[in-house]
Amino acid sequence: MSRKIKTEISGRGLPLFLQRAIGTMAMLMMGCMLISVPGATSLSDDDGAVDDKANISTIEKLQLNIFINYDEHTQPTVGGHPTNISLGLSVNYIDIDELDGKITLHCWLNARWKDESHIWNASEYDNITKVHMSGHKLWKPQITLFNSAVEEGNFLVSTQLILSSDGSVLWVTPAVYTAYCSLNMRNWPYDEQTCKLKIGTWSMNHIDAVYNKENHELNYENVVESTEWEILSGLTKFVHKDIYNYIEFTFRVKRRSSMYTAVIYTPAICIVILALSTFWLPPQMGEKILLNGILIVLISAFLMYFAQLLPVLAENTPLIVVFYSASLLLLSLSMIIEVVVLYLATAQHKRRLPDFLKNLLNGKLGTWLFLSYFSNESESMTARNGNGIIKELDDHVYENADEPINPLDINSEVPSARALQYDWVLLATAVDRICFLGFGLVFAVLCIVYGV
Repeated sequence: MSRKIKTEISGRGLPLFLQRAIGTMAMLMMGCMLISVPGATSLSDDDGAVDDKANISTIEKLQLNIFINYDEHTQPTVGGHPTNISLGLSVNYIDIDELDGKITLHCWLNARWKDESHIWNASEYDNITKVHMSGHKLWKPQITLFNSAVEEGNFLVSTQLILSSDGSVLWVTPAVYTAYCSLNMRNWPYDEQTCKLKIGTWSMNHIDAVYNKENHELNYENVVESTEWEILSGLTKFVHKDIYNYIEFTFRVKRRSSMYTAVIYTPAICIVILALSTFWLPPQMGEKILLNGILIVLISAFLMYFAQLLPVLAENTPLIVVFYSASLLLLSLSMIIEVVVLYLATAQHKRRLPDFLKNLLNGKLGTWLFLSYFSNESESMTARNGNGIIKELDDHVYENADEPINPLDINSEVPSARALQYDWVLLATAVDRICFLGFGLVFAVLCIVYGV
């Protein structure tokens, strides 16, 4: 009877293996519930981790508060009016291209403005007074160079901005500006140039710039010295137009011309000295023409060098170029004069020198031109039977000694061939000395006027 009842109970219950499986699953579920309880986590984090979490939360809270309903495409306002943009430049390097008439400026552009929607109380945010923001999160003015000399324009790089608790925004970005510049090459290479950069924006006209040395609106104290240019002064000016406004930065620069002094002015002085020295060579020397020819070729080479180095200017031609051009004309005239002098000194003249010229050369004019020294030197050379045109003429006279003599010329005062030639050589020397004085005076005037 008891065995029958036990069999019925076991038949109505679950199998033994199934009961064990259900018990195991219940234990696993109990363990998972214990692990997921919040109070069951470890609180062994150190104080530094808690502080970092709190700081991050403060910055995130600040950013969430100041960027609520904010549109980065809308210009900020102050007191209901569009905010003003203050611009400043910190110059790093400057260079000028004379051939294209352009100035290139490497600088840092400083833009400042205020946004009243981004004001917060620093005490409520752990005394955070400044925040660095990405360039795409805040509004920025579209600043460009109005007188740009490049087709693609001079737009700025999107760098980070500094946002302060009082709502002021500072944007410092690198820029390379290339602008047209009207060059005055009159005093080249000792020239000073004045170039202007017109910086503003086409979309707004609320721009200002008050030059203040304390705020460094225009700073070129830390400029990298150029090999050729030196900044003398800089000015900032606000220009108001009907449609747009802009800031005009004016730079006055001076060329460093020490190299040009050695390359251009020293040869010019040497050319003048050599050109004047040809008038002191003996009138019979054909090398005078050769020397003038070499000087003409040298000046022509310098003019070609200037044509390659300097731009083609409608006006304000450099004075040094005018000096070389005038020297070329003077040397050409000097060569013509030397050809005439050489003819007077070497040709076999059959007519004697007019008496009024002879009297001038033997009088005070000859003394002023130092012709008396020339006559004494010529007589001493003749006494030593020196070579030259006078000796050749004497030989020619002796060869024709057998020719019949005209009785009418016996009592006439006919000068000998030596005396006849000497008078013409004396005239040629006088022409050289007079030309030396004239050309010397002209060259002196050119040097004074053109600053050589």
